[in-house]
Amino acid sequence: MAFSYQSVVDLARVPLNDSEKARYSDATLLSFANQGMLQVLKRRPDLFTGQFDNLPDGEKGHADTFPLPAEYVQTVADYVTARAEMTDDEHVNSGRASLFAQLFAAEAPL
Repeated sequence: MAFSYQSVVDLARVPLNDSEKARYSDATLLSFANQGMLQVLKRRPDLFTGQFDNLPDGEKGHADTFPLPAEYVQTVADYVTARAEMTDDEHVNSGRASLFAQLFAAEAPL
């Protein structure tokens, strides 16, 4: 099964408790997913060897194919979750946001 950027957004909505799309728009979460992919590219450019036609450029759409193996869908979704949590009240959610940021950092080390 091929994953798309929408797959990342949908997976990030689970811990955000936002299945109704009331708290975060798809566009906002997609923006975070695009930024997360740029972070992965910066930290692990080797993951994109031979994929010059599908490099992250910060402009991918919901239907665009996710260019990494399936195990990285959750990694980028964790990044999206962390970024979304950081937009909420920083005192209430700082622990959760920090946890998701640590999960991303552990999966995509420098």
